[in-house]
Amino acid sequence: MPADAQPAPSTLPVLDIPFTFSQVPLLSSGQFRDEARSKWDQRISIDDLEELHHLGLLVPLYRADDDREAESLPAPHEDDSSKIARYAREGMIRDPQGEDASLWPHRRPDNAGDTWWDGFFYSRWQLLGLRDALQQRENLRIVADDPRLVVEEDGRYRTFAARQRHEHLALAALSARFFPSIVGRVTYRDSAERETLLAARYDVDATARLVAAGFPVERLRPTAEFLLSRAHTHDPMREWWDLARHSDASGWFRLRGGALEAVWQRIAAEVFLRTHEELTSLGALDPLPETSDPHMWHPLQERIGLQQDSDGIHRSLARVGLSPEPCVVLVLEGQTEMAHVPALLDALGISKPQQVRIINQRTSSDRPNQLARYVSPRLGRVRGDRQLIEAGPTALIIAMDAEGRYWGTPEARERHLGELRGIVRQEVAEQGGTITDHELEILVQLHTWGCQKYELANFTDEELETAIGQVLRANPDAAGSEAAWSPRLRADIEYVRESMLDIGVVFDRIQQHVSKVKLAEVLLPVLIAKLEHESYPGHIHPPVVDLAYNLARLVSRLSGGGYSLETPVPVPQ
Repeated sequence: MPADAQPAPSTLPVLDIPFTFSQVPLLSSGQFRDEARSKWDQRISIDDLEELHHLGLLVPLYRADDDREAESLPAPHEDDSSKIARYAREGMIRDPQGEDASLWPHRRPDNAGDTWWDGFFYSRWQLLGLRDALQQRENLRIVADDPRLVVEEDGRYRTFAARQRHEHLALAALSARFFPSIVGRVTYRDSAERETLLAARYDVDATARLVAAGFPVERLRPTAEFLLSRAHTHDPMREWWDLARHSDASGWFRLRGGALEAVWQRIAAEVFLRTHEELTSLGALDPLPETSDPHMWHPLQERIGLQQDSDGIHRSLARVGLSPEPCVVLVLEGQTEMAHVPALLDALGISKPQQVRIINQRTSSDRPNQLARYVSPRLGRVRGDRQLIEAGPTALIIAMDAEGRYWGTPEARERHLGELRGIVRQEVAEQGGTITDHELEILVQLHTWGCQKYELANFTDEELETAIGQVLRANPDAAGSEAAWSPRLRADIEYVRESMLDIGVVFDRIQQHVSKVKLAEVLLPVLIAKLEHESYPGHIHPPVVDLAYNLARLVSRLSGGGYSLETPVPVPQ
């Protein structure tokens, strides 16, 4: 080893910590390769592993040796029945660091018996150094023709590898104490071991574990921040991390490749940070810095699990377009509206239930008070001068004929819309927050079709005459009496429009039953064509198309998890 490549401390004292490897078990060479291939998408052969060992870029944590005289070693707990503990109690465990690696092959020698094994134990934490080790080996091959560069690079890489090995040893020493609470589970063989293991976990504190690993306390935070920065930079699912952090091992360990590697980097960082926090509570270290400033990224914002300033799961879901809460609750009345509005939204690319949830109120003689309470923002934490919304914001949009005691006059519409907005304001106030008039105008809206009912407001007399005629001619009974109803159909439509009546009055006057569902189906292509011809000069712009465009703008504005209220919750003094 070059003179400037300082070896990591011996791995043997860590064996004296009870149940050191109970939560993150050691791996044989074969298990290490299998784990790297099947989960981390790193294909590595026996020859690769042996070469990395020879180069000092990835040295096993331990080697079992039953061919040499037993040595006095730290004695693992008597109840620890793991393979490494049994060998250690028999004095057969060695630290391979500093040994002549050529004496200890990874591949079975030709003259070896069936019981031969290489005797190596790797830490699962060492998988975090595998990508670096392979890249460093490749770099050494590139400079192989320049002896000066080979010496220089070999020393630099061995120093880096020794530093990583020391970190992996410290992680092994600290894992039994901190790993279970990070991943949400404790591993033990039986109830008897569970009791002893849990006692040992709390009896051996962080200080004793760091001493066994020879790891200086001042390296805890910088090492953790380096690991978190790496995870942030290389995680292929980085944009999903805000959501994934709400999970635990049951979700994290289903990932593969770079995403799984980033999870383990964050777990490793969290082990170091929780160690730091324990030492802070003892007065041995300064507290970790405050990192909640939304305008400045800091590695500690990437910590695994949920921190005090983490977003709730509803907001995290909204960030990746998976919010269970719709952006808009749209209240309609009538079969025709229920046929047309979803089709218009679909044509605009707004077709997912979490974008617009449509409710058929079936009457304009009601006011959706309960829906106003349902859509009221659920307040989250304050960030800077903004009040975050825990569940994605939902706007309540009411689209009705201008009729009845609630919506029949401008005064009634203004009064009842104000009362619905008042319900939302009250719900926010009961959470300790405030909401401005401008925000209420966004989150609670009323649309009417003008002075006409839906069909007459959105279609011309000619379009209605053609569509009604098409529906009636498809009905054998009505088709037989066409001579009676056809000549007066246009005049009756004009009468209803002038009188601002419902389209059903036309059906009564011509004495024919016309299915509104059938009529809606015939009118739909006409409506879609109006949407498609939006840019044509002189194009008729029906109010239902205005509504559809408004909904599309609202969905864009409210989706993505970035919406917040203008006025934050007052912070208690």
